[in-house]
Amino acid sequence: MTYPFLGLGFNSWTEKFGREVVVSGIDCTTLPSGRYLDLSAKKSFGIGGEEATPRGVFVGDSGNKMYITGEAGDGVDQYSLSTAWDPSSASHDGFKSIPESPQPKDLFFSSDGTRFYVLDDTYDRVTEYGMSTPWDITSGATHTHNEGFGFGNRDDNPTGLTFSSDGVYMFVMSSYLRYMNRFTLSTPWDTSTAGGRVQNAFPASQITQTGQETGIAISDDGTRFVIVHVNGDEIEEYTLSTPYDITTTTHVGSLSIASDTTFPSGCCWGNDGQYFYVSSASPTDTVFRYETCSGGAYKILGRP
Repeated sequence: MTYPFLGLGFNSWTEKFGREVVVSGIDCTTLPSGRYLDLSAKKSFGIGGEEATPRGVFVGDSGNKMYITGEAGDGVDQYSLSTAWDPSSASHDGFKSIPESPQPKDLFFSSDGTRFYVLDDTYDRVTEYGMSTPWDITSGATHTHNEGFGFGNRDDNPTGLTFSSDGVYMFVMSSYLRYMNRFTLSTPWDTSTAGGRVQNAFPASQITQTGQETGIAISDDGTRFVIVHVNGDEIEEYTLSTPYDITTTTHVGSLSIASDTTFPSGCCWGNDGQYFYVSSASPTDTVFRYETCSGGAYKILGRP
């Protein structure tokens, strides 16, 4: 059986291949009951030298590049990873100022690395850029489009951004109103073709209405997604009975990461769901990488 080429750091969304099973070195039975994610098997990298208030994180280019958005610098920092997927091996490549997004939150890249997207809560919009060299924002990144959401439509103060692996759906989280919005792109990865909005609300018992930071990440098959948020310093996980349909969500549970961060602001998956990354602004400006156990790709909670 073949599947679309999905996830982070991959080639064209039209390419198909026989997926390899990701094998983790972690035995699920060694983890606490019900958990697939090992918080102790972590790597980290301090980004305080480049960004004082990190928000979003993305790891792409087959794990060889890492990107951070930050409000202090109003832009995106790019890093090279000498060991693929390992943030502790990062070195800073450069910085791309994003004047179109004066308060950048989350970010995402197209699967071929030729476009990237920055979420801004000053103008409540996604700003799109094209790159002459894939995965390199420091050489020739060009602003191409602003996709605004308007005000009072349950998407004020957006803080979380992710896409389906084929670029057909764009997801925007408004932490202030506890709403996630899904937009359908008639041309994959082209935000100027966004339409067909679907919305879903989350109860205060899961995400408190604080207007603070949230990051979101979705599995490659669209059946699970996670939200990290500042209130409670937690990861919330959900399943979707219909892939990518956010109106069919079921809450799996919450997992505290307060021992590592008191201000988790962004997240993403890596290496076909083996690694989960969280950007943190407190107590230090850091990116953490956690690992799922064998058989637990794209899963955090709910292990039998």
